[in-house]
Amino acid sequence: MRRFFVGMGIAMVAMFSANAGQIANVEYIHNLIENNWGVVVPFGRNLISPNQVANMEYLLTAVDVANEMIHGKPISSYGTGQYATRQVVDTVVTQQAVENLISKARIPAVFEVTTTSDTQNFTFNLSASGTFYVDWGDGNVEKIEKTSVADEKFEHKYSVAGEYIIGFEGQATEYNTNPFVPSISFANNKNVGGISGKLGNVLGTLDNGNQPSFKTTFASCTNMKGEIPADLFEGIKGQTWDYMFSQLFDGCSGLTGNIPEDLFADLSGNFTKGLFESTFRGCSGLTGNLPENIFASIGGPVQDYTFNMVFRGCSGLTGNIPEDLFATVDGGLGIASFFQLFAGCSGLSGTIPEGLFATVYGEPQESCMAEVFKGCNKLTGTIPENLFAGVKGKPAVSMFYETFLGCRGLRGPIPEKLFAGIDGEPAGTMFHSVFKQTGICGVIPEKLFAGVKGKPAPNMFDSSFVDCGVTSIPAGLFAGIDGEPAVAMFNRTFHWNPSLGSIPGGLFAGVYGAPAKDMFNSTFDTCPNVKEITGPLFGDLSGDVADKMFYGMFNGATSLTGPSARVADGTYLYDIWELSSDQNTYSGASKLTDWAEIPDNWK
Repeated sequence: MRRFFVGMGIAMVAMFSANAGQIANVEYIHNLIENNWGVVVPFGRNLISPNQVANMEYLLTAVDVANEMIHGKPISSYGTGQYATRQVVDTVVTQQAVENLISKARIPAVFEVTTTSDTQNFTFNLSASGTFYVDWGDGNVEKIEKTSVADEKFEHKYSVAGEYIIGFEGQATEYNTNPFVPSISFANNKNVGGISGKLGNVLGTLDNGNQPSFKTTFASCTNMKGEIPADLFEGIKGQTWDYMFSQLFDGCSGLTGNIPEDLFADLSGNFTKGLFESTFRGCSGLTGNLPENIFASIGGPVQDYTFNMVFRGCSGLTGNIPEDLFATVDGGLGIASFFQLFAGCSGLSGTIPEGLFATVYGEPQESCMAEVFKGCNKLTGTIPENLFAGVKGKPAVSMFYETFLGCRGLRGPIPEKLFAGIDGEPAGTMFHSVFKQTGICGVIPEKLFAGVKGKPAPNMFDSSFVDCGVTSIPAGLFAGIDGEPAVAMFNRTFHWNPSLGSIPGGLFAGVYGAPAKDMFNSTFDTCPNVKEITGPLFGDLSGDVADKMFYGMFNGATSLTGPSARVADGTYLYDIWELSSDQNTYSGASKLTDWAEIPDNWK
């Protein structure tokens, strides 16, 4: 730099020689900066005329102002340095100063994207107003003066395919308030190879409290590698907005390292709708423990979709689930609020903390706790009895759908009070596959569903206990179910339980009326050690035939003895309906005492 200034001094001495340029005036300096950088530097307040001769002090001061305007803060002080003399400058020196001092003075970009090595062109979308600078990494710097918050696409083509570092600077002045329009988006861009820096210092919280949206900002950037920058959202603070970080890194399987615990630390206020929906979904390369305090700066009731699928598919995460992960939650349950929360997190281990949802309370909402631990096959121990103690009220559709599906490491017994707060008429798929393919083997508590009372709902206990080592079913397990059949209400409920020894009479005594499609389809299919049905199984069933109403219900029950299934008055099922199609109801159950009387299309 010293050599450069010396060079400029020599140029000034020789500026009247044959090789020197014209004497530069003030207007020339300002025009040159604007042409080279797109920055309009204001004229000095004491300026008499833009045509007056410029000196070195004026030139270097103008360079300082340009640097500050470009970078948003002062980064040079040439105008007060030893080279800021009152000697006049010519056009050659002016051009050198504007070209070199501003470009060489550029600090590293606030936020950078490293492209993949085959990048020929690069695109991104911006829906914020403000002045932004994009250094495309090939010597081209683009100034974006965006006066509207409409979503706009920007594209740059490279003369040669390769890896480039794209720098972003500037400051947003307003944001699009549609929560589904990200303030900046690289979604589906396969040329994003990595990120670094502080995106929040370009797109930060405004003085009026308006927030940027990062919904889908990096979604499906499948070639993005490296760690998540710990200070990525520095400059973003205060109350969050709906869907603010929804699908932020969704599908970014190449990300590695730990999830930064302080990634959202400057945020505050209440949880909002969809706030962390699918934020890290599919980030299978992330490793380490779940950060206990990642949500700690925000509090209040949970809203619809707040934690929906937030860690789904993060199979590389390991260690125990932190008990205080949701310690700042204070009530509330929304639609799918915890849906698939840890689904597919096959590396998580240890027991499920009893206090994990201790601060979550309210009436169940659709899919609120569905698939929470699905596929977490390394979780061990028993299910805590008070895990859902705060969930109280009438059942909701799919509220516990597949909650523990595939948790092979869990062991019994099932806590009798696990669903003690549930009270009301059944809802569709409310306990569909809730314990399917777990290790909770043993006796099912008689009062497990004691609060569920009323008319059956479609698929309400569909596959609830499939392949989970059930040895005994209490007669009063479904005592509250009272009414006409619903579609697939007990479809495959106890399928594939080789340890089951008997089926209690009256298990479905509250079910009466006309059949529904698939109502008892494969209910006890592949329970080869069931010895008997101890009494009439159903209430008063009668009416028109429904498709597959008893299809495969006792299929494979090869040890079944005694009489086949009957309704309340002792009538056999096959004496009520004459069927034209095969039901396979008793396929393989040749030890039944009434086997010879059972029509072939029931076998």
